[in-house]
Amino acid sequence: MRKIQVLKAVIVLQTVCLIALAALAVVRWPQAHGDDSRDVPEDVGGDEQGSRPVAEIGGRTITADELTDRLMREHGPAVLRRMLVREAIRLEAEAHGITVSERELEEELARLMEGYGDEESFYDAMREQLGMSPEDVRADAEERLLLEKIAVRPILITDEEVEAYIREHPELLEPKAKYTFSWIVTEERDEAEAVLDRLGAGEPFEDQARMYSIDDYTAEYGGFYGTVESDDPFLEAQVMERIASLEPGEIGGPVETADGWAVVRLEDREIMERPDGRRLREKVRLQLGLAAAPSLHEVEESLLDKYGAKILDGKLADR
Repeated sequence: MRKIQVLKAVIVLQTVCLIALAALAVVRWPQAHGDDSRDVPEDVGGDEQGSRPVAEIGGRTITADELTDRLMREHGPAVLRRMLVREAIRLEAEAHGITVSERELEEELARLMEGYGDEESFYDAMREQLGMSPEDVRADAEERLLLEKIAVRPILITDEEVEAYIREHPELLEPKAKYTFSWIVTEERDEAEAVLDRLGAGEPFEDQARMYSIDDYTAEYGGFYGTVESDDPFLEAQVMERIASLEPGEIGGPVETADGWAVVRLEDREIMERPDGRRLREKVRLQLGLAAAPSLHEVEESLLDKYGAKILDGKLADR
């Protein structure tokens, strides 16, 4: 389902969400713990600012200090680690002249945008779901690409290994199709057939999706699933085959899915160009290198050790 597409981005970007969520805590932590090193206006006392009410419910008031303490307890260690990792990545990239080209960044962003219809929808979703600006998304994507390059730097992948992989996966050299579609998922086949009858009688697809689809995420958007490539591993093969058999605007089904029976409508089809050979080999080399390298988390830990990362406040140590 389309929520899988959202998770692709969330997995990559979730740590930045924590940084945004705890920004207030990071700023106010010194004041909340008696550190007067930050400049504070003379007419605003620390106690008065810390006791400032930020919410209330059932007659109870929640203060800025309470919010700060909760954010620091729940998210402070993770946010601080993320900040240290980012600095370690920067130092390592500078030490070895590792960079991310604009083309590589744009390709990664395009991959993240798959399933969102267009760029505006993607950035709207990132802002609404994670509180991230387009600049935040780009910075996080660039950091991950740098980390991958750092991870594979000591791994030797020969040209012979790259060519052997491509021979074993000839589909990599073939042009791919992209499909944008909507669907309505019901629990039983007869329900899906009833939906088809109503659509045949002229009922709007979007209304039927909102009323009858059990896929809550896509139902909210009138059944709109998004854009997938012909080899998308998250979509059942039988659904992909049915979509591929349709012309834009055509409706088909019912087709069985893991959650029930789907009625699908193809919105658009795009045939992608044959992949550039040189770029394909770069991607395969990176993929093979990542498979042979330690996990990215292990690489982060090694960088933290290499550059002497220390947590100076015991309250922020990982628990």
